[in-house]
Amino acid sequence: MAETSTETDLTDPTERAIEVLEGMLQRMDIAAEIGVGEDNDRTVLDVKCENEDDVQRIIGRRGQVIDALQHLVAKAVGRNRDENYRHVVVDTADYRQRQIERLEGIANKKAEECLEAGRSVGLNPMSAHDRRIIHMTLADREGVRTESEGEGSDRRVIILPA
Repeated sequence: MAETSTETDLTDPTERAIEVLEGMLQRMDIAAEIGVGEDNDRTVLDVKCENEDDVQRIIGRRGQVIDALQHLVAKAVGRNRDENYRHVVVDTADYRQRQIERLEGIANKKAEECLEAGRSVGLNPMSAHDRRIIHMTLADREGVRTESEGEGSDRRVIILPA
C-alpha cells in the first residue's frame, strides 16, 4: 500500500494532495511511495513503485489513468484555493517528460511533412495540454504555423504552411 513517513496536516495543500493520492493508490491495491518536488509553479507528486506492472496500471492506456488521478487530486486540493495555490502534477517513471518528448517528436515530424507536401497536416484530437505542447514546439519553426480546430474532445492541431 502507499506509505506515509509522517503524519499529514490536511490543511496544507501538498499534504492533502499526498493523502488523497495515497488513498486512491490503496484502493487500486498499488504499493507505492510518493515523493514531492516543486517545478516552477507546480507541485509534482512522483509515485515510485517497485513493480513495473503497477507503474503501467498508474499510467493506463495512453495516460488516461494518471490523468484521471491528477484531475481528482487537483479537484480535492483546489477546493480551498488561495494566493499560494500550486498546480498539482502526478507523475511516475518520468511519464510526463517522456510524453512531452514524444509530442515534440510528432510535432517536428508533421511539420516536415507539411513543408515537404506544401499543404496543411492535421493531427489526431488531443487534450488542451498536449495541443499546447505542439503549438509551443512549432511556435518558432520557420515555414509553418499552427491552429487548433474542432470542439471539445475532437479539438486538434492543424499545421499549416506559413
